[in-house]
Amino acid sequence: MLTFEPRRPRHTAGRDLESLSVFVRDHRQRDLPVEERSLEAHFGTFSVSQSHKGEREARRWVVEISYGRAPREMAVAGHEGRAYDLGPEPPPDDIDARAPAVVVWHDAGMHFLVASGELGVDTLLAIAESMYS
Repeated sequence: MLTFEPRRPRHTAGRDLESLSVFVRDHRQRDLPVEERSLEAHFGTFSVSQSHKGEREARRWVVEISYGRAPREMAVAGHEGRAYDLGPEPPPDDIDARAPAVVVWHDAGMHFLVASGELGVDTLLAIAESMYS
């Protein structure tokens, strides 16, 4: 179903894998070619997304696309990335959810993203790093 070998985090902050999703259609419900599919793994309080986009596109998805406010440059296992802190808790009457913490990076044409609405960037970075150990 995928053209890449998925990476699995060894550190999961004590969470178990709850589900795996392979996205075979785009947002308009069009079938995606196998080389454009992505994988999402859900571990309760965080998720890991990975997809093969090619060198240029994977880097663009890291450095040009925003996943929150105030990105910080960082690296995951020596690979260029960005980190976005967990947003402030919204007021009780706000319909919008809290902005998630995100760690995103690229590696040899792969785009990786770890996100959580509960865990902070330091924990997400440890999860990301564990995908290389």
